[in-house]
Amino acid sequence: MMRLIKLEYTKFKNHSLMLILSMLYVVFFPSIIFYGKEFNDLPDPLPGNIIFYKFPSVWDYQGYIGSWLVFFFLGLIAVFSVVNEVRYKTFRQNIIAGLTRKEYFLAKFYSITAISVLVTIYYAVVCLLIGMFHTKGWTISDAFNNSWAIPRYFLISMGYMTFGLFCGFLIRRSGLSILFYLIYGLAIDVAIKWLANSYVISHGAVRFTPMNTMEDLMPLPFYRFVDLIPDIDFNFEFLLTYWEASLGTIAWCALFVYIAYRSFTTRDL
Repeated sequence: MMRLIKLEYTKFKNHSLMLILSMLYVVFFPSIIFYGKEFNDLPDPLPGNIIFYKFPSVWDYQGYIGSWLVFFFLGLIAVFSVVNEVRYKTFRQNIIAGLTRKEYFLAKFYSITAISVLVTIYYAVVCLLIGMFHTKGWTISDAFNNSWAIPRYFLISMGYMTFGLFCGFLIRRSGLSILFYLIYGLAIDVAIKWLANSYVISHGAVRFTPMNTMEDLMPLPFYRFVDLIPDIDFNFEFLLTYWEASLGTIAWCALFVYIAYRSFTTRDL
């Protein structure tokens, strides 16, 4: 595993786009939440903006911000890690040089897993530091009263990055892969959910579309305030439970990895 991860690191450590996306994530992740201090008075029933920074709610607000950054920056890194090698034919060179197709694919999978672990550690450290500085008289119990937020953040990172691998291996064309990744994540998935709910069946199953399942791991925390849920006649709960979202995300990750692997191993190089 470490040999394959080191191989991937060697290939992309000086890639300017990868470095830019990584740095944008590292810089924006701890800083965006502080724009919330510009909103001194939030309308009812919302609490004051200090809730953004105190234990235990900081885990949810920082997690929601991080989920968008993972989608836009780290998910695109996963796409680029595949399509860049297709574009420059370097994936063929890896196979010719002695890697099997399975090893080549595992190198990609191990790499996104390692990145997900690193960003999850970063998430935990940032949340702890923000919470410590903004929560008076905090205790260890307060700090980690987070509804399993840390493993949920790992899952959402894996979810978006496995979807990125799926797009890269399935489509292979650089522009089309990136376009599909963004359009599906931002529009198509939402459209499928709402069209299915409106015209096919109004059932809780419509919430298990890939992006919605992952989003409900770290939903907009304001949706936990009942008065803010959109005034739509649902026959089911608006949000998935954390356990439903976790199990659903694991299932989608497995499906994305399986389809990507089958596509890579059965198609011509």
